[in-house]
Amino acid sequence: MRTKISDLSEAALRGDWDPLIRESEKAQGKHWAENARCAGRNTNMFFPRGDGPQSEPVETVERLGLSLVGPLNLCAACPLTTAARCLIEALRDDEEFGIRGGLIASERSALRSRWQQRADKGAVVRALRGSTAALSKAERNEVIARFATDPTSDAAAVARGLGITHEYLLKLARTYRQKRRTELAAPPVQSANAA
Repeated sequence: MRTKISDLSEAALRGDWDPLIRESEKAQGKHWAENARCAGRNTNMFFPRGDGPQSEPVETVERLGLSLVGPLNLCAACPLTTAARCLIEALRDDEEFGIRGGLIASERSALRSRWQQRADKGAVVRALRGSTAALSKAERNEVIARFATDPTSDAAAVARGLGITHEYLLKLARTYRQKRRTELAAPPVQSANAA
């Protein structure tokens, strides 16, 4: 049986992100999208009117009908590794609209929410060591927090792991430390019942 992008996205919805992430990592490098069936095409067809993160997926498909056939057929013809990378990139970049990885925006909405909350400690450790991977917002914040509080961290490795410049990493660490100092210096808020 051949694995499809829908199998990978359903596993991710159940909390098992590994198959989708592993498949997306096979489409390496900056030029992974050149293998996509949509490469060089007008991208407007991938942004159907009436589809958004708040829409009901089944109703959206019924309502938009034929306008989805072209873009979804292109996605279905994509190599699985490319479709998985496309979906991961859309989740990582928090893209609310458009068809990505064979899913319309309303189908991707639940995945986006779960991706943002996802926190894989192994991914954090790998990023701290310099291994690049798609990180959720929670994982990215954890990497920055650990770097900002651990003077023994290798800045070049962490920057590489996050896919950012060394200078930007230092700026993020300063911002994190300033925010923590402000939080620690703020007087505790008392509830009305404490009086």
